[in-house]
Amino acid sequence: MTLQITSRQSNVLAFIRARIERDGQPPALEEIGNALGIANVSAVLKHVRSLQAKGRLAIEPNQARGIRLVHEPDPMDADTLDLPLVGRIAAGQPLFSEARVERSLRVSRWLFRLRPDYLVRVVGDSMRNEGILDGDLVGVHATPVARHGQVVAARVESDRFTIKRLHWKGDVIRLMPNSPGFRPIDVDPTEDFAIEGLFAGLLRGS
Repeated sequence: MTLQITSRQSNVLAFIRARIERDGQPPALEEIGNALGIANVSAVLKHVRSLQAKGRLAIEPNQARGIRLVHEPDPMDADTLDLPLVGRIAAGQPLFSEARVERSLRVSRWLFRLRPDYLVRVVGDSMRNEGILDGDLVGVHATPVARHGQVVAARVESDRFTIKRLHWKGDVIRLMPNSPGFRPIDVDPTEDFAIEGLFAGLLRGS
């Protein structure tokens, strides 16, 4: 029998799994804490130890990156993802933070074109013609790098989060909507602007 894990433990597990899939190695405890807003490394270790006790992780002794995922005897595991759903965004903070995780959702990995690291809820219809509607849950593949023409999750002016198509020519950056009545966002190079990730796919009606 698999013991239930808390929402916070689910977020820790999802982050570890994402880093192993992306980098081929687990994150250090400090990296987990920084990503999820857990300031105390001992608190991170407590969550990792709890996940070990519940059979979700194994820890190799005397290794800096000794965290290992434990395969669960669930035939759906290979086809599903545990993704944290991020709520409202605080000014100046990265999008994916433990403090803003509302809950975790288990979803089919085949719904996404890229492997998402978390979900955010769409507010507004500026990307309706892209098939992204108000209230949809968008999967974000976390990366600070994007190419011209990709649909991105971006932070503008510290406290505005948006999903738009990136137009990037030389030093000119525009975030383009795809719905009548919405204007592009012209990014001022002096603003606090960051690409948080790439659009990976979406869920509707969750």
